[in-house]
Amino acid sequence: MREPATFKRLRNADVAVVQDNSDQQYWWMLRSLPAIEYLDFSTFTYPTSWRTLNTGGEFPSYTNQYDYLNYDYKVLGQIKEEAFTDDLVVVTTEYYEGETEYSIDHLVSRYASRPETLLVVTNAKRFTPRGGQRPLYQEQFVESLGSYDRLYAAYESVYKNTGWGLPLMDTKNLFVQDNANLYEFVSGETVQTAEDLFAALPDAPYLPLYDVFGSIFGREDEYGSVPLGEDDIVGLQRWLRRRIEWERGTAREVAEDLNRAVSRDGQTFDLSYAMPHRSPVIRNAVEKADEIDSDESSIHKRYQAWLRQKDQ
Repeated sequence: MREPATFKRLRNADVAVVQDNSDQQYWWMLRSLPAIEYLDFSTFTYPTSWRTLNTGGEFPSYTNQYDYLNYDYKVLGQIKEEAFTDDLVVVTTEYYEGETEYSIDHLVSRYASRPETLLVVTNAKRFTPRGGQRPLYQEQFVESLGSYDRLYAAYESVYKNTGWGLPLMDTKNLFVQDNANLYEFVSGETVQTAEDLFAALPDAPYLPLYDVFGSIFGREDEYGSVPLGEDDIVGLQRWLRRRIEWERGTAREVAEDLNRAVSRDGQTFDLSYAMPHRSPVIRNAVEKADEIDSDESSIHKRYQAWLRQKDQ
């Protein structure tokens, strides 16, 4: 199958920009991360607070950070010289560029003359690096890919052509869509919204999405999983809204439902139980992995690897 032109333009660029200008200026910005990571970009930087359950305050803690997928996260203010030998993805907003110390102007200048690619995902079409004379997308050395919707549409055709599809109607986060596909493949039950998927998640430990909540609800010094306190529930609500197109009320309900699931059963999201010798559900998922032909597409290969990793 021919690769979509959008993918090629992104890979061949020195500096590229994608706008994800939803109405939710401070939310949803990380929904595009899986789509980009699947194109073999492996180094990302974005505000560290987006990886935590912090709710603000004078002394926020960044010790515990959570995310899915296996990429290399860099703190923007601590990127060292050797990092410039790799492609880099920056997810940022006009606020962070103009009102904080975390400008990306030096990154744009550096990558404009390098063979590696800098991809900037921003919330506004007219995003302008500090000191710039014009919006980034208007610079001659920049490949403007338009909106994230265009990149997502390219993936829609890829998934359709490989026989999978994107079943969830309320999100353009490809990782969440992947989990919905795997859930249907293993359980035989369909889900049509991200809310439905999260309702099923506590009973689907074979899903890769399950693991990140194992980290969120797990404690190094305690057995089993532990319910979150009120502040962390609010933090989880915010963490979810960075990644999924939910309003505050929906994210709050999902966070509370997940917390209640842990309160009812301390084995929920306990990764020590999410193993084939302890879970018939996982044994079934590992066996189902054999039905996937990993040579058929990169999507098939990814799905098989996710199901089989529970057997390692």
